[in-house]
Amino acid sequence: MGAVAVLMNHTPPAWGEKKVVGALFMDVRSAFSKASKAHLGRRTEALEIGPDLTRWTGSFMTDRQVKLVLDGEAGEANPMDTGIPRGSPAAPILFVTYLSGIFDEAERAVPGIRRLSFVDDIGWPAGGKGDEAAAFINWATSNGVAFDNGKTEAAIFRKKKPPPPTTAAVKVGAGYRPIQ
Repeated sequence: MGAVAVLMNHTPPAWGEKKVVGALFMDVRSAFSKASKAHLGRRTEALEIGPDLTRWTGSFMTDRQVKLVLDGEAGEANPMDTGIPRGSPAAPILFVTYLSGIFDEAERAVPGIRRLSFVDDIGWPAGGKGDEAAAFINWATSNGVAFDNGKTEAAIFRKKKPPPPTTAAVKVGAGYRPIQ
């Protein structure tokens, strides 16, 4: 519901300024599995989360292994040094922390931008020049975050001109009365 409220509050004022209003909806590709431990550590420090939680986060993502099981046969365990483990209550919090830099960068480039996000799905309402998209795509590229182009959607919200009024008349007594 919050995303709809943001769009509803953002759109009419932009229309009042004669701007075209749109939104770009993006999905972070392989969001949890490609998260870098080093980048997550830098984000926890940048957010001043605290040294104990920063160390815990690093430990949480260290010395992990993955084993594939196909048709009931388990393969060899292999070290895994990227990705946020799914299934943990901490996973959504760690992922939002990991991705938080994209929001900071977009807000620096376009003051007042609003974002819509739910885990690995991000929406950017835009009304104007499109600086928003350049800011977060540049950040994503330099921080190893990729978007799934097949799941990216753009929407344009335009103020529909009301249809011209139609008039009809109803006979009232001896005369006719127009109605709309």
